[in-house]
Amino acid sequence: MTVDTAMSESPNVLFLVLDSARRDRVSAYGHDRETTPTLDRLAEEAVVYDNAFAPAPWTLPSHWSMFTGRFPSEHGVTNGFVDEGLQNPDGLDTIAEQFSREGYRTAGFSNNPWVGKLSGLDRGFDEFVEWDLEISRDGDQETRTRDAVYSRLHSLLGRAAGQPQVLLKRRFFTSNLVTRAERLLSDGDDRPKFLFMNLMEAHSPYYPPRDAFQQLGLETPNPVESRLLNVRLLAYVLGKAGLSAANRERVMEFYDASLRFQDQQLARIVETLKREGVFDETLLVVCADHGKTLGEYDRDAVPPHYLRDINTNVPLLVKPPGETELDRVEAPFELTAIPELLTGGDLRAGVPDEGVALVEDHIPHTAAESKTVTRWRTVADESHTFVQSEEGEEYLLRRDEDRFSDDDELKRTYRDRFDERLSELSFESRATDATDGPIEGSVQGQLKDLGYIG
Repeated sequence: MTVDTAMSESPNVLFLVLDSARRDRVSAYGHDRETTPTLDRLAEEAVVYDNAFAPAPWTLPSHWSMFTGRFPSEHGVTNGFVDEGLQNPDGLDTIAEQFSREGYRTAGFSNNPWVGKLSGLDRGFDEFVEWDLEISRDGDQETRTRDAVYSRLHSLLGRAAGQPQVLLKRRFFTSNLVTRAERLLSDGDDRPKFLFMNLMEAHSPYYPPRDAFQQLGLETPNPVESRLLNVRLLAYVLGKAGLSAANRERVMEFYDASLRFQDQQLARIVETLKREGVFDETLLVVCADHGKTLGEYDRDAVPPHYLRDINTNVPLLVKPPGETELDRVEAPFELTAIPELLTGGDLRAGVPDEGVALVEDHIPHTAAESKTVTRWRTVADESHTFVQSEEGEEYLLRRDEDRFSDDDELKRTYRDRFDERLSELSFESRATDATDGPIEGSVQGQLKDLGYIG
């Protein structure tokens, strides 16, 4: 691949994470429904990665890895137990802190309660707006007051109606966060900007607007169907019930409609960049932090379903500033290289020398009370995924057929590559300081609504 990576000294940098966006449901990657027309158009001007792998199959450790360039076992943020303080590796630089030192104006906007003040991921941002519109870092007072009033009204409405807040507030907050980002991009400030966003329409529960169904030619649900389907989905996510084939098919339609609505929000960002005349010279990185299992696998199976491609092989599109000879990158790419990609523009920074991408998972991810944790790791190339637990259990998966292989010789080959890749991990900078106290209040309620804890 030939790419002209010439960058201005300080281009605007936008890092957009589409939380839980599955690669196989993104039309830019071949899905038969046009779920992501904005991404499809962006793919014509960007480098598209076919085998990008998330550092972990869920939000908290994956974001810390993308923000620091370290794997979960290196930075130490591996689980989120409500009764404990979260690990906060303050000995490691985040990308926001790096950009801030370089004179960038830094702003973050997050739909996900794991990504922000709770986890310490708001470090280094001049302004950081949380999932409930709380401004945990600076922000002008007028905006702070107006958004606080909006947030309070929606919270009161949710409690009065006996509904989960996410049902009433999700689209409101997504739209509001994008509006805030638009204002920042067009405010006339000449300083270079680093903008981070986490948008989570692809994260359950799913309440996309009616027009998103209509644009995809899908049956428009009524409020009762939407609520009942999401109740069934939450029971499945929490491991309390299965998901029938009929319900799963309908969930996938809701999922696709949610992607379509989210893509409309992404279009607003792209249109703002073009209207301000800065799109061509902006580094724009769009990826998912992980995928989403929605009934495809036995949730109690070994190895865990979290380690399947559907959760770990994620979309990644990079539009560099300046001219680019476009191509797709087929080689495995690790999203732990996001800091190098954002700060240096190296489009192949995440391609490991060993030719296999590493993923780590520490199970359980979350719980109301701390649990015994089991660590799993995988390495994957274009054709196979090798899986190993800390207890020594091993599996080799053929990615194209989604089935396990009994080829012992091939398994040994991948085990050697696995060992070689692991030998490069470093634990010197891992911090173990925890934030104060258990997770309480509205944050815990939001985590319950999202299915993180029962």
